[in-house]
Parts: sequence; C-alpha cells; structure tokens
Amino acid sequence: MKPIWGAVLLVALSFGIVFTAISCKKDDNPAGPGPTGADLTINIVADAGASSFGAAPETVLVNQTVSWKNNRGITHTATASGGPVAGQWNTGNIAAGATSAPIIMDTAGSYPYACLIHSSMTGTLVVLP
Repeated sequence: MKPIWGAVLLVALSFGIVFTAISCKKDDNPAGPGPTGADLTINIVADAGASSFGAAPETVLVNQTVSWKNNRGITHTATASGGPVAGQWNTGNIAAGATSAPIIMDTAGSYPYACLIHSSMTGTLVVLP
C-alpha cells in the first residue's frame, strides 16, 4: 500500500507544478506590473502637449513614490528631462492601460519630464522636503 500513496503524492505534486507554471505568463509591460500602493499615480491622458500627464504640476514629498498610468492607446514613458535632472529617472515603456513601477523621489526639487517616444508630451513633478 505504501508505494501507491507515494505515487499519488508524486502525481499531486506534479499537477501542482504544472498548474503553477501555466498560471505564470509573460509580462508585456517592461516597466513592470501595474503596482498598487504608490503615493501618487499620474495619469497619461493625451498624446501631445503640456497637459499630456494630467494635472500639472503634481506634488509629492521626499521619499514618496510615483507611478504613471497610461490611459492612452499607445506606449509612452515618463522620463526626467532638462538640465541636471535629465535621465535621473525613467519609467521605461508603459503599455496602453498599464501602470509603471513606482519610483522613489528622494530629492526635493522641481522635475520636468517628458515621454521619450513623444517628446511633445511634457509634465512637471514637484518634490517637497
């Protein structure tokens, strides 16, 4: 009888591994999964102009996190641009309907940012001490 229970246990474990592998799927958003819990989520609402990233400027405190949610039909980014902050942070590509991984804003200041794919899309993020 013991060999039967060992075989049953082996089959059950095999099914568990197979179902776990099937449930894992490729992430189409290289910026990461749509996280929850960012202190601020900025909505991407247009494909050109200073109002592309919703209300401007958005404000957070030092050490708070910011994510960007792409409410448009094409891929966008949000990347620090201009002056000494250029390239300081970059969301990577954010697919339509996706939300970027949160970025910790650890230094006070005013940060202009833009979409690397569509340079006419601009916004400003203010980080307060």
